[in-house]
Amino acid sequence: MQLTFSLYSVAGLLIMMGIGLTVLGIYQRWVYPLMHQRHEKAKVTGSHGRDPNAVKMMFKFLALIILPAIGFLFGDFVLNRLYG
Repeated sequence: MQLTFSLYSVAGLLIMMGIGLTVLGIYQRWVYPLMHQRHEKAKVTGSHGRDPNAVKMMFKFLALIILPAIGFLFGDFVLNRLYG
């Protein structure tokens, strides 16, 4: 497997970035508010766990850095086999 900068690599990057942004949008719209609300309620009793902002930063790193990098690295390999 040879890693090259090609149209398929950029296409893989854009596809994975789209998937990452979609997952990040779903997380920020529906999951994060519930986690934040539960965390704030649990702070009153002292049973709060991990800060939801740390989880949010992990999701952002994964969606905006890791997934596009994987898409770029393996986009040429996967898409070249599909579209020849």
